[in-house]
This record gives sequence, C-alpha cells and structure tokens, in this order.
Amino acid sequence: MRRDSVLVLASRGILSALGTWKALLLALVFNLLLAYAFAHPVNAALRQALDRSPWAARLTAANAPLFEFYGEISRARPDVFGDLSAWDAIATGDEGERGIRRSPLSGFLSTTGLASSAAGFAVLAAALSALLAGGFAGRFGSARENGSLPAFGADAARFAPASLLLGALSLVGIAAAYRWIYAATGKLYEAEDLRYEWEAILLSLLRLGAFLVVAAIVRLVVLYTRAAMGRAGKANRVGAFGTALGFLARRPARALALEILFGALGILPLLLWALLGPVWDGKDAAALALVILGQQAVVFFRILARTAHLGAASAFLARAAEAAAPAPSPKLTSESEPAAEPAPGP
Repeated sequence: MRRDSVLVLASRGILSALGTWKALLLALVFNLLLAYAFAHPVNAALRQALDRSPWAARLTAANAPLFEFYGEISRARPDVFGDLSAWDAIATGDEGERGIRRSPLSGFLSTTGLASSAAGFAVLAAALSALLAGGFAGRFGSARENGSLPAFGADAARFAPASLLLGALSLVGIAAAYRWIYAATGKLYEAEDLRYEWEAILLSLLRLGAFLVVAAIVRLVVLYTRAAMGRAGKANRVGAFGTALGFLARRPARALALEILFGALGILPLLLWALLGPVWDGKDAAALALVILGQQAVVFFRILARTAHLGAASAFLARAAEAAAPAPSPKLTSESEPAAEPAPGP
C-alpha cells in the first residue's frame, strides 16, 4: 500500500491526534464550559416561565406536544426564545418584505433570548475552534514533544492571529456559499411550477451538492494552510496559503477523499446518538449522568475526527515534501585514482 494513500494518511492522522490526548481533553473541557455558559441562561429562563404555566405538567407526560408548546410559549414569553426570523432569513436567503435589504447581523443585534445567544455562541465556538486548531497544527508540524501541553499552548498563542483570521475566512466563505449557492438559487424557480415532484427533489439535491463542494474547497484551503504553517513553524499566512493552493491543485482527489472520510466520521456519532441515545425522564439522576457522559463522548469523538483530519493533512504535506526531495547521490570512486599502498611492516 502506498504511503500517501487515503487510508494510510487517515490512520496517521488518527494516531497523531491520539498522541495529543491531553490537548484533546483540554478542548473537551473548553467546549463543555462554553456549552454550559450558553445553556444555563436558557434553562433558567425556561424554568421561570414553566413554573407559572400549566405546561409544566403536560411536558412530563409521554408524547408531549412539543411543537404546540413551542408556539404557545413563543407567544406568551417572546423573551425566552427571541425572534428567530433572523435565522430564517439566513437559512432561506429571504431579504425581507417589500424588497427592503438589511444587514445580515441586524436581526441578531436587535433580538434577545435564545436567538441572540445562539449567534454569540456560534461566534465564540468558531473562535475557540480556530485557536485550538493553531495549537494542533503546531504540534503536528513539530518533530518532538507532540503530546506536550505547554508546547501546545505556546503553538496556540503563536498561531492565534493567523488561525483566527483563517477561521473567520472559513466561516464567512461557507456562510456565503450557503446563502448564494444553495438558498439564493432556490428563488430561481418555483417547485409548484415543475411538472413532476422528482424534478424539484433533483434540483434541491443539485443545489445542495454544489454548496457542499464549495464548502469543502473552502475548508480544505483553510485546513492545509494551517497545516503548512505548522510544518513551517511560523505564521506566514501568505506563504502557507500559496503552499496550500499549489498542493491542493496537484492532489485534489485524495484531499477531497480525506475531507469526505473525516466528514463522515464526524457525522457518524451524531447519527448514532440521534438513533440510539437515551432520553432523560427528568427524575433519575443516574440516567441524567449517563446522558451527559454520552453527549460528551459524542463531542469528544467529533473533536478527535476534526483533529485527525488536520493531522492527516500535515502528514500528507510531509509525505509530498519527502517525495519531492532529491535523492542523495552515491559517492563514486574514480578508477584512475591509485589505491592506497599498504603501510610497510616493521
């Protein structure tokens, strides 16, 4: 099997990620604290609203009508969930009524509750992911102390400005691709005007496929730019960006195959949790602990998959550099050179 095959590179990426297990646990702790900071105010607001509502008893019953509950509490307590129209505008590409164009952030800045907190949580989670990615890139590009937590912190601090910039570019690029390639193209036709239903489904799948391809390209450019900076040991954004573009242009198939593989590994735990995950009944504390442990296992596996992808990219760059390095020339001895005479005996 080739040393730069997809399976070999994926295996090397997973092993490299497992070698930084201390940093992986640190990332899990940071994600847990950030999730608690997001969920605690929402939980407190829901408890305060439900304590004086007849819905408290109805929600504990089996087959509780959650959709009906959401509609009623949104009308009675709009401050809990907030105005979700800004999220609808992002998802559908709707620019508002009467052709009035507004800034995409205007809805998030003027609303309260869950809608506003989710926007802030998304930005903070993206910033945390970018900071940690810089530390992992530095450890994967280093020849020693890959599992050192102080070295990881030093790399995260050294690559912080460049990694945050790359994270912002990735977030903006993927959001723009969704808005203009998937959502906006849905306005070019009306599904009711099509003759068959399969035509509408096919057009939706084509739009989704085009968005996923563009999003994958954006992610790959950012990923290999980070890996190139880590291997170089310095935050040269322009040089690393050029290296990533040239590398991906010469090896698009294997880079895209790794993107698909690790993307599937990241989605797999979510699917398993959705299908097999336990549901807390609100009473048993042991069941609650089991639910929390299962959720953290899902988060840890997703962090491992994303980190392993970065490790595979770094290994891919290293293997390409080894293959491009000129082989050392053998030392030739001239035939005309006289052989050394043996030293005379005593």
